[in-house]
Amino acid sequence: MREARLPPAPIFIDLTELTTHPLRTGIQRVEREILRRWRGPRPLVPCRFDAEKLRFFALPDAVVEILTDSNHTVEEDKERLRTHLEKGTSVSQGDIEAGLHNPEVFYEQRRAEAYRALCRGGTASVSWLVYDFLPFLHPQGWEPRTTERLMHYVRTLREIPRVAFISEQTRNDYLHRIVRDAGRAGPVIPLGGDGIALSRQEFDPRRRTFTYIGTIEPRKNVADILEAFEMLWQQDVDVELTVIGRMENRSTREPPILERLKAEPRFSYLGHASDDAIRQALQRTRATLFVSSLEGFGIPPYESLASGIPVIASANLPSLDLLPAGGRVILGDISPKAIAGAVLQLLDDPFAEKLWGEVTSLRIPTWDGFVQGLARWLHDESNSRKSV
Repeated sequence: MREARLPPAPIFIDLTELTTHPLRTGIQRVEREILRRWRGPRPLVPCRFDAEKLRFFALPDAVVEILTDSNHTVEEDKERLRTHLEKGTSVSQGDIEAGLHNPEVFYEQRRAEAYRALCRGGTASVSWLVYDFLPFLHPQGWEPRTTERLMHYVRTLREIPRVAFISEQTRNDYLHRIVRDAGRAGPVIPLGGDGIALSRQEFDPRRRTFTYIGTIEPRKNVADILEAFEMLWQQDVDVELTVIGRMENRSTREPPILERLKAEPRFSYLGHASDDAIRQALQRTRATLFVSSLEGFGIPPYESLASGIPVIASANLPSLDLLPAGGRVILGDISPKAIAGAVLQLLDDPFAEKLWGEVTSLRIPTWDGFVQGLARWLHDESNSRKSV
C-alpha cells in the first residue's frame, strides 16, 4: 500500500510592512502582485512579525483577499485589515524555518534580530528579494538619517543565505559592495511591465501630450520637465504636459512652478491618480518622460513601453538596461534644455512614428513571469537544501 503524499510545506511571506501601511506603489505593489498571481507549487501563507511578542504570526485568507482587491482606498484597506491582524496564528519555529521569504525593506530592529537568529542556526530556509541599495550608496538622495535607520537591514542581509534581485545593477552592488560572496547571490528576476493593463497603443499624429508618472521628489527632476515645457510654450510650441504623482515633502523646486502653471490650459497635474486615470492619460500620450538621476528600477518607463508608448528617459535606468535598444530617446544630460530638445524631436511625426514602430519589437517582462520566476527559485532553493 502506497503512503499518502504529504502536501508541500508552505512558504511564509513576511508582509509586516504591507499589512501596516497598505500602499499600492513601489515595493507594496510588488507584494500585491505576488499575492495576486501566486500559483505554487508550494502554498504561500502571509505572515507578519509581532515586535512585542517577538514571533511571526500567520494571517487568515481574508488578508490576501483584501490586499488583492483594488477597489478600495488605502485608508479603507487599513480599516479592513485591522481586525484580521489580531487573529493571526503563531507560527512554530519548525514551520518558519521550512520556508520564510521577505520581499520588504524595513526599519524595525527587533524584526532584523529575529531574521539573524533564524539564519545563525544554519538550517532555516530564509530568502529575501532585494530591490536596490540607493539609500546606502547614494544617501544624498534621501532624507537625513535614512541610511542610519536602515543599517540593520544591510547587516541582516549579510547573513541571509539566499537572495534574489530585481536588476543586474542591484545584484552587482550586492556582490561588490555588500557581501562579496557569489555563492549567496541568487538570480535576477525582472519585475513586470504590464501592471497598468492597457492594451498596446498605436501611433496617432494627433496626440500632442507628454506624460510624467511617478513621485515628485528631487532625484526625479520633475522641475526640469516643468521648466522645459515652460520654454516650449514661450516659443508657441503646440504641446501638452500631464504630470501624475504625489508630491514628497523634500520637493522645493516644483511647488512654485506648479503654482505658476495653474492657469496654463496645456498643463494638467493629477496628483496621486488611480490606475484608471493613468490609463486614460496614456491613451492621449505621444511619449512619456522619466529623467530620474537615481533609480532602483524605474518601472514607469518600463510600463510605458509595455503599453506601446515611447519614452524620453535618463541614462542607466536598471529597468531599461534589461531591454534591447529601441523606442526611447536617452538623455545623457538632464536639463530643461535637453528635455525640451527631446520633446521637439518627438513632435516630428516621422521620427515619432519610427520610435513607435521600434516599441513593437520589444518584449517586456510580465508580472506573471516575475511571480513564476520567484516561485520557481523559492521551490528550487528549498529542494536543494533538502538534498544537502
